[in-house]
Amino acid sequence: MKKIKIKFNRDAYICIYNYNNDLIFNGNTYNNEIELCLEECNVYKIIATSNYQRLVTSFFINNNDIYRFGFNTFNNTITFLLTDYYYNLPIERGELLLWQRQ
Repeated sequence: MKKIKIKFNRDAYICIYNYNNDLIFNGNTYNNEIELCLEECNVYKIIATSNYQRLVTSFFINNNDIYRFGFNTFNNTITFLLTDYYYNLPIERGELLLWQRQ
C-alpha cells in the first residue's frame, strides 16, 4: 500500500473504483484534495463531480506521491454522447464537447 494525494482544481465529490470495479472510496475532497492508501502498480478509475461537471478517468499508481486532475474551465459547455448509427448503442469514450468561443 502507498499513501498518495489526489488533487483537483476545485472541490469535488469523488468515487474511486479498483480494477474489479469495486468501490473503494467515495466522499468529498477537503481543500481540493484527499489522501488515501492504494495498492501500487494497479489501475484505478476515478469519477469526480463538481458544479454540474463530471470527470471520468483511469490512473495508474506508480512512484508518484501526488496525482492531479482538473475539471474543464470553460463556461457554457455542452456534451453530446455519441451512439452507433446502426445499433443505437453508446460508443465508448464517445463524447463530443462543445463550448462557446469568448
